[in-house]
Amino acid sequence: WVGGGPAWGAGHGAVPSDRQPWHMEADQLHYYFASRVLIGQGRCEVWRGDLHIRADTIRYSIPARRIWASGGVVITMGGDRLTGSRVVFDLNTRTGRVDEAHLFLERNNVHVVAQELEKRGPEEYHAREAIISTCPLPRQAWSFKARTLDLRVNGVAVGRGVSFRVRSLPVLYSPWAAVPLNRARRSGFLLPHFASSSRNGVELILPLFWTLGDSADLTLYGHPMSRRGWMQGVEFRYALSRTDRGVFRYNVLVDRLDDNDFNHDGDVRSNEKRWWLRAKADQHLPLDFQAKLDLDLISDRDYLLEFRSGPMAYSATNRLFRKLFHRSLADDTDLIRPSTFQLTRRWSDLFLGGGIRYNDNQVPGEQDRTVQTLPVVDLVGFQRRLGPTPLFYDFNTSYVSHLREEGVKEQRLHLEPGVHLPMALGRWADLKMEGRLEETLFVTGGSGPEVEGVDNSRDRTTLLFRSDLTTRLARTFRWGGSLLRHSLRPRLRYEYRPFESQGDLPAIDPLDRLPALNRVTFSLLSFLTSRRPLAGGRRAYSDLLRFKAEESYDIREAGRHDHRDRPRRPFSDLYMELEYHPNPISMLRYDTTVNMYGRGVISYNLWGRLASRWGNSLSVDYRYNKVTDVNEINLATALRLSPRWTGTFGVKRSLEHETTLESDYGLRYQSGCWAVRAQYSDNQDQTSFMIHLELLGMGRAVALP
Repeated sequence: WVGGGPAWGAGHGAVPSDRQPWHMEADQLHYYFASRVLIGQGRCEVWRGDLHIRADTIRYSIPARRIWASGGVVITMGGDRLTGSRVVFDLNTRTGRVDEAHLFLERNNVHVVAQELEKRGPEEYHAREAIISTCPLPRQAWSFKARTLDLRVNGVAVGRGVSFRVRSLPVLYSPWAAVPLNRARRSGFLLPHFASSSRNGVELILPLFWTLGDSADLTLYGHPMSRRGWMQGVEFRYALSRTDRGVFRYNVLVDRLDDNDFNHDGDVRSNEKRWWLRAKADQHLPLDFQAKLDLDLISDRDYLLEFRSGPMAYSATNRLFRKLFHRSLADDTDLIRPSTFQLTRRWSDLFLGGGIRYNDNQVPGEQDRTVQTLPVVDLVGFQRRLGPTPLFYDFNTSYVSHLREEGVKEQRLHLEPGVHLPMALGRWADLKMEGRLEETLFVTGGSGPEVEGVDNSRDRTTLLFRSDLTTRLARTFRWGGSLLRHSLRPRLRYEYRPFESQGDLPAIDPLDRLPALNRVTFSLLSFLTSRRPLAGGRRAYSDLLRFKAEESYDIREAGRHDHRDRPRRPFSDLYMELEYHPNPISMLRYDTTVNMYGRGVISYNLWGRLASRWGNSLSVDYRYNKVTDVNEINLATALRLSPRWTGTFGVKRSLEHETTLESDYGLRYQSGCWAVRAQYSDNQDQTSFMIHLELLGMGRAVALP
């Protein structure tokens, strides 16, 4: 037959791929009836389904379903492509041998070049004198060269006599190595981090990743520092379901550095052993209970500020916790590190919660006076209608035990039933009135001078009356192709609680002292919402602008008689906040507090975020507080310099003291198959430089003996 003629064994109709006939075409086809062999020459092709073989010459044995091909052989299997000089291929098992082979696996973007390659199964290969990389040929930026190489069905390439090469230069050697070709979790060494700093010296972070089945893994971190010693780290992670998961991290170092007065604050560290234990976990329990664990224990107050870089540092840990649990660590400058355990259960009209809290206080001499909450129990009943009346009722009940080595201890039981009466004032406003009985029982103890004026046993009974008057004004208008709706929600709240002498009560948390109230609060909330039409008749809603203002007038303060020594100041500070979301890539938020009696602006905060789909971003945080003497600006930006180069810059500057607290400079280069990131940091206490290499497309770990 001549190319373009009828295909050999052509069938009719749609049949399953494993029952479809094989097709063969060539410029010249010769059929030998005795042996039932087809020989094709010149632009030969054999195919069925997604398997397609092309070559200059093909010999096809029909009884054996075997092919011998030579001269520019190309085999395509779906998106995968295998080329070579000579091929022996079994069409029944789809296995065979290829000389001078080049294999490209589309799903993993992996290239394998080998002197000889055997296809042993649907996704299994064995190669001799092989080179594997995700970089395209011919000039590969990096590659692994192996004496023998096995590509296994689980997506792992296992090599013997392996060398890692940059271009054609070998830089590392191992008698055995395993490289994952996909994102599946595989045991092995992760790529190292290199760093150098003025305090730590030369650093190397080498992580060893170890899978513990389908739902757990362990990472061991070796972190030698030339000036401080060997820091060890371990991370254990498990995920039993989408919601039941946990992460535990621990670092420890026997510090050799004699400079133990970090940042020259006068606090001389006496401990040589430095460590940090942190963890978060969420777990569903029987009877629909839910447990949450937050652990944060540390050896000394300077640890988080001294060891600030690397995959186990504060920033990386906090990003991981926010991503997996939507909960953050306490700020890295906080000297009290809270650890909590919570157990909760929710019904349709009832909530039960309990927990404990341990505060790890790093202020010298304050550990024994630190309050620990062991335990706290809350029982909350949601609003329900009170029989056939228009009234609703709810209740809040709590028990807490506050313990500490020195100072006042307390056990407190608080009962707070409430009655609500909601009313609609025509179509214009809503009025809600609420009355609550607040009954509290105290049992106190402890040691120290604070205990002398506190009763050992005392109860407190008081009433709280609250009313809320709200209304809503709205107008809809068109702007371009969008529909805009402007809403105003004025609110007037009145609160009253009679005076109750509480001088003989403990003062550990806000519920210990309930102040007398006779206060009116006015607030205004404004929204600007857009509605845009989408394809398929759908609509997209977004809040473009939100504004809130709030101020209170204290009637009790206005009627105070002893105003000669201290002037009456019934107006509270005016609080305002503004959020602006003009589009999905930008955001601006501003809040401020203004004093009504000549002190001016007490505080204001500004947050700005801008990001583009090309990878550029800018964030600005500005904080000012006249009371705490905070006047600080933080700036972080990422700029896509070219398709391959990205630069980053961050600075934290105190405008109050006119000093730069910290600055970071980073540069990342990404090729098609690898990336390298370098970062330089400079703060008041040390300078550091870090470099990290990424081999893109090769999974998480490279396993070495």
